[in-house]
Amino acid sequence: MHSLQLWAVAGAVAAWLQICAAVPYEPRSVAASCSLSSKETYDYIVVGSGPGGLPLADRLSEAGHKVLLLEKGPPSSGRWGGTMRPSWLSGTNLTRFDVPGLCNQIWADRNGIACTDYDQLAGCILGGGAAINSGLYWKPHPDDWNQSFPLGWKAPDMQAAVDKVFARLPGTTTPSMDGKLYLPQGYNTISAGLSAAGWTSIVANDQPDKRNKTFSHTTYYFSGGERGGPMATYLLTASQRKNFAFWTNAGVKRVVRTGGHVTGVEVECGGSSGVISLTPTTGRVIISAGTFGSAKILWRSGIGPKDQLDVVKQSGDGSTMVASDQWINVPVGNNLYDHVGTDLEIAHPNVVNYDFYAAYNRPVQSDSQAYLNGRTGILAQSAPNFGPMFWDIITGADGVNRHLHWQARVEGSRGTSMTLTQYLGTGSVSRGRLTINSQLKTIVSKSPYLNDNNDKAAVVQGVQNLRDALDKVSGLTWVRPSKSQSSSAFVDSIPTTPGSRNSNHWIGTNKMGSDDGRSGGTAVVDTNTKVYGTDNLFVVDASIFPGHVTSNPTAAIMIVAEHAAAKILALPFPAAA
Repeated sequence: MHSLQLWAVAGAVAAWLQICAAVPYEPRSVAASCSLSSKETYDYIVVGSGPGGLPLADRLSEAGHKVLLLEKGPPSSGRWGGTMRPSWLSGTNLTRFDVPGLCNQIWADRNGIACTDYDQLAGCILGGGAAINSGLYWKPHPDDWNQSFPLGWKAPDMQAAVDKVFARLPGTTTPSMDGKLYLPQGYNTISAGLSAAGWTSIVANDQPDKRNKTFSHTTYYFSGGERGGPMATYLLTASQRKNFAFWTNAGVKRVVRTGGHVTGVEVECGGSSGVISLTPTTGRVIISAGTFGSAKILWRSGIGPKDQLDVVKQSGDGSTMVASDQWINVPVGNNLYDHVGTDLEIAHPNVVNYDFYAAYNRPVQSDSQAYLNGRTGILAQSAPNFGPMFWDIITGADGVNRHLHWQARVEGSRGTSMTLTQYLGTGSVSRGRLTINSQLKTIVSKSPYLNDNNDKAAVVQGVQNLRDALDKVSGLTWVRPSKSQSSSAFVDSIPTTPGSRNSNHWIGTNKMGSDDGRSGGTAVVDTNTKVYGTDNLFVVDASIFPGHVTSNPTAAIMIVAEHAAAKILALPFPAAA
């Protein structure tokens, strides 16, 4: 075997052993607080510590560059300095973000966790969305890349990045460390019905191209019975390097630039602001602050459509904003998209509900002890007890294949309810718009849901297909839609607003493409993820996705970050500004 192949195999094996071990991972040091007095300069400043920023920071520091990672919010996991925990975790190094079964608490208490300057839920905390979501983790279907991503980002181009991500973080369908699935009655009920209707059981991440009339156990990015994810892999290895630093509670106001060349970032912390500088000439900034946060930073940096930059100019930023003759007119905020969420509800006497909300402050003692003593039991699984996941593809009258991802979870209006949520993703063409107001809060000003007839038809057909599939399940009751309501009338009854359709899988506001937005095109960043009109400013997160992926996007964001890191590292540096 070639020496490079041996090195790759050895690295993969080492990563796998590290992940599979039940021994908790330990960082080199916890996150540092923001330090405006620092005179250090950095080769790369990465803004945002979500599933985009963490792989980037790791790969850039691995390549020998001096890297600073900035996170707007506080630490999350206890191993990185987090302190938010219920009393039953006192005396441990675990917080609410480490225990998979406590993820639902975000819906009960998001103070100090969620971004307050967006009109939608997003995590302003170390790990970003990967610290607060349900941890669902999927290899993308080839269509996810092939239908909307540009040349250089098609499925064959992305395979190396897919392999890197899943070598570092394989994922698991049995997150409890004893290998058991707890309270599987919901999974068993729905999967039996799908199987009887001719749908096929698969191992989803072994067969990512089999996403049509198929179902699977849920895959999570957890490891060692804990949330882990990119914080237990990419951040772990980055933190062990002397050329890497990361700060929490460090919000980035704007990039500092002359023309198209960035020289640093203006950081806000502790009620003050200051500029952190790049290495002259060769330094680069990569914004990975998410679909809302990255757009906002660009607008405040004088990058975006004139109507939005005029709003910023009239805001509290006006006196310090870059001069209007330095503005870069690209369509930041357009192409906004989210999975279209459509919730159905069934009830079945076999389904067993578990109160994950009560588990936060009043856990069942045997369950909390099982978790603390061995990372086993229902609390090692994600709330609210997912499974199965299943998929359907609808070919529209326009000839486009639209992918539907369904997730079943044990919750609803009855003690024996399950909610079945349909996500419309890959192939959909409806889009909305994100804007900013005078208080510098981002607003979904145009809803992205079902403003295309073929998108709506796919949702209706998908609902009907599921109703047909589960029609013969003995004892199953349809709560919504009712037995007498047509699928079309049911879909029509749900408003196409974020409040009713939101999946919190927002993408697209800094679209990637070869059609330069300065010249009438639709793209904000080029196919190297560099912002048009700049020579050292990049965006790498879900905001650059041209279209959606089929399933929950965390893994896809990490894959995009791996691919972007390789592209950015291969670019020549600009001539001296």
